[in-house]
Amino acid sequence: MRYYQCEKYPIEFVLSENVDKHFAPHNHVGHYVISAVIQGEITICLESRKLACHRGDVFTVPPYAVHSVRQAKDARLLSICIGTDFVAETDGETAEGILRGLLGEAVELGTLEKAQKEKLLKAVQTVFRVRDICGKKMDPGIKILVDRIIGNPEYELSVETLAADIFVSKYYLIRKFKRNVGMTPHQFRIQNRIRKAQRLFDTEKAVSGVAAEMGFYDQSHFDKAFQKIVGISPSEYVGSKRII
Repeated sequence: MRYYQCEKYPIEFVLSENVDKHFAPHNHVGHYVISAVIQGEITICLESRKLACHRGDVFTVPPYAVHSVRQAKDARLLSICIGTDFVAETDGETAEGILRGLLGEAVELGTLEKAQKEKLLKAVQTVFRVRDICGKKMDPGIKILVDRIIGNPEYELSVETLAADIFVSKYYLIRKFKRNVGMTPHQFRIQNRIRKAQRLFDTEKAVSGVAAEMGFYDQSHFDKAFQKIVGISPSEYVGSKRII
């Protein structure tokens, strides 16, 4: 897997190849994901739908949408991750121009075909056209807890503490949280620890330091959680990142 991070905008490209991997159900709270299958077959379960996507197919995953992905080793997938703030604050025409330039570079490098580039750009247009109506509708109490976890995922917040904060039992909280977010509070916290760890690596911090800062009790625990969510180890992730 290779990561290409745009220096000027909150946009990242992820090229996933040579990976025989099943990414368990998860979501992305801070960005939209638009993916193009370049080679082989990708199976994605998005909310209640199961889709088999082949070469040339494009699919979009909005924020908070729970999904899982199964990718065979011979498949290649190019994903664009676009920050939600960028989508909210940028007009569609400007965004399309930015993405057209970045995807043009991918075509020149031979990573992407022109037809695939145009399909991705159409998906970008759709995201900006429906951005005001595709937001996740969430229970207000759960939204408070979600924002708290996203802001400080390294904090040890027990289910009992979270439940007390919105005056419900812990069993009711777990059911309500999973109904709104698609996973348990613990799963969501681990996921967001890893997402924050990815951002911390942009500051050139050491892997061991990031693991400790994110509250993992040892390096092995951090490596295992990171590999499960990102698909590669922390050191492989750091080595794969490129600035464009």
